[in-house]
Amino acid sequence: MIKYSYVLLGIALLCAACTKNERETPNGFKYVVLASGDGVLPKKDQILVFDFLLKDSKDSVWSNTHAQGIPAAMPIGDSSAMAQEPGIVQMLRQLSKGDSAKASMDISRFFSDIARGPVPPGIDTALTIAYYIKVKDIVSREEFAEYQNKLMADLSVKQKSKDDAAITKYLADKNIKAQKDTSGIAYVIHTSKGGRKPTVESCVEVAYKGTMLEDGQVFDQAPKAAFPLGGVIRGWQYAVPLIGVGDSATFYIPSGLAYGPQGMPGGIPPNSILVFDVKLLNVGDTFDQGASICK
Repeated sequence: MIKYSYVLLGIALLCAACTKNERETPNGFKYVVLASGDGVLPKKDQILVFDFLLKDSKDSVWSNTHAQGIPAAMPIGDSSAMAQEPGIVQMLRQLSKGDSAKASMDISRFFSDIARGPVPPGIDTALTIAYYIKVKDIVSREEFAEYQNKLMADLSVKQKSKDDAAITKYLADKNIKAQKDTSGIAYVIHTSKGGRKPTVESCVEVAYKGTMLEDGQVFDQAPKAAFPLGGVIRGWQYAVPLIGVGDSATFYIPSGLAYGPQGMPGGIPPNSILVFDVKLLNVGDTFDQGASICK
């Protein structure tokens, strides 16, 4: 009975803390401050930089900027526009650097106020969404470009190291003997016939298949395709000149030389390491767009 009383007391104190930290925006949007920062609110023309986690009531994560390594950012407008802003934007105005907050809402409100669109077919409208926010920084517009550049440079270094380790492990696990280019691309040349090798300025005709290193899923393939080599991902620009006409090879391309942190919507997730089986069919100096061949 004594232990049960302690449990009730703990719940009561927790609820009291929640009530104490509940806040409300001018338009009535309610949220809870989970941790307090420096208390200095953003001003007009500053940029609020924050991580967020979106999770539904079935515990499925919809988005996680911390895991992706790229925070969100919101410019702070003039206060005269505040009355027309949705509650979530008004909430962000009320957060300082170091603040953590949580807002919960039903699916319909999430899509109308945040996603700015109708609820897509197949989404359970009985679900609720929890929106967890952590303010990382508040910077001026002038500082933001430098802030972004530093962030992307740091992420690039970390991701390159991560990709290199993943490729090395994959090759070891599969007992694949591969060579490595200075760019970070690993490759296995299956046939070497001594044909003409392209440069990045060349047009190439290839047969290829592209898969994900992580799960082997095929995302693209073609028995024959022609294009200027300079118009495709950097990984191909570095890799394909390693082989000549008639040669075939497998290339393991780090995400930074493929589609990077943006990925390719609908096909390739962010920071994906790609594997390409390629046969070089022909090399030309120009691309004939009408005939889709190299000349």
